[in-house]
Formats: sequence, structure tokens, C-alpha cells
Amino acid sequence: MPTEKLNGNFFIVPNSIFQKKLKPRDFAVYCCLTMHSDKNGYCYPSRRLIAEECSIDRKTVDTAIGNLLELGLIEKANRSIEGKKTSNRYRVLQ
Repeated sequence: MPTEKLNGNFFIVPNSIFQKKLKPRDFAVYCCLTMHSDKNGYCYPSRRLIAEECSIDRKTVDTAIGNLLELGLIEKANRSIEGKKTSNRYRVLQ
């Protein structure tokens, strides 16, 4: 279930996210993806943007995304335009 955005100024995450016992980096990346997601849970932020907004490095972003994928909290798809890799597409599931 995608999270809800209200007035574009803040978003709501389900209380159940705290039962997942996420590490702070994973929670920050989850929240960043949630912040950027549309009403269906899709978003396209670059790893650089996620790292900048979460105050972590790109390698840490990759680790966090891997953990979120493993827990089934997000989906990830590679994107390309005219054969050139662009930012990934993410979908927040919970």
C-alpha cells in the first residue's frame, strides 16, 4: 500500500514500518523514496539525490536499497532512454 501525501508538504508512513526494525540508513532511504513517490508509490530519484537528501554516500544508498528490496518494502526497475541508463524506477510497496 503506497503511503499518503498530504498537501505536498509531508507524507504519512504506516506504523508497521517500525516493526521491520530498519537501520537508520534504511529508514532514511525508505522515507526519501516515499517523499518522492506518486500516489501509486512510483518514483525516480537518482542515487546521488537520495544520498544527498539522506546525508549518506551512494554506496550506503545501495546497501539500504538492497535491504529494502529484501524486506519487500520496495521494488526496483532499471530504466534507460535510447540505450543510455538513467535513474532507476522505485515503487514503495508498504
